[in-house]
Amino acid sequence: MIVCGCKGIRYCKLCENSDRVKAVKTECLPHPVKEFQLFCVKCNTALSCNHNQNNSLKIDLKGVKVYPDFISDSEETQLVQDIDQGEWLPSQSGRFKQDYGPRANYKRKKLKLDKFQGLPGYSQYLRDKVAGLGELTDFIPVEQCNLDYKPELGSSIDFHFDDFWLWGERLIIVNLLSDSFMFFNHEDKYIKVPLPRRSLILMSGEGRFLWKHAIAREDIHSRRISVTFRELSEQFLTGERAQEGQSIIELASKSV
Repeated sequence: MIVCGCKGIRYCKLCENSDRVKAVKTECLPHPVKEFQLFCVKCNTALSCNHNQNNSLKIDLKGVKVYPDFISDSEETQLVQDIDQGEWLPSQSGRFKQDYGPRANYKRKKLKLDKFQGLPGYSQYLRDKVAGLGELTDFIPVEQCNLDYKPELGSSIDFHFDDFWLWGERLIIVNLLSDSFMFFNHEDKYIKVPLPRRSLILMSGEGRFLWKHAIAREDIHSRRISVTFRELSEQFLTGERAQEGQSIIELASKSV
């Protein structure tokens, strides 16, 4: 039996007709985005280019870069097998989750490290490949979050920023099992970024701090797994919580 993990304003196909969701649906239902500009993964731009000449947007999506075919077919097969060996826990909006990293209370800005023993050994080669990208040689991942999306559950994630207090300048996501899209939103502007199967997307700069991002249920047509790596914010690297940050980095260097 599939268990729904939705709470508050979040919902999936299992609970969208419940009394809880009906009470908030009128103000919180995320409608499909109908007007948007399409991001070109060949040129890594939302502006008009040789591959996409219909974009009228005058502002680019800076800091977002897609690396198609970041891993091979065989690497993806093995990676998914390894991931599925772990326990998938119900999460919000029809997703299931595996989280390796510090447990955070974002409102109180407190961390618990008692259950954090390290990052999965199976993803070490993936992290090594990330470090092999010239602009990411200094990227030190301290969290790995696996999310499982299924169309039959209406899996999605609303527009949001990943936390700024704990997580740093760059977010990295590897897209597995199916092609999908990620929406970015700033004010009244929307950009749709293709996520080819086995690709990596890097979000930094404006793409991290100015534009919110989301995954629409309409863009999940078959099972999708995302693997997200996060680094620490500056206050945990060189700021007032650097000592705590060093403990997190040391834990993240271990394999489980």
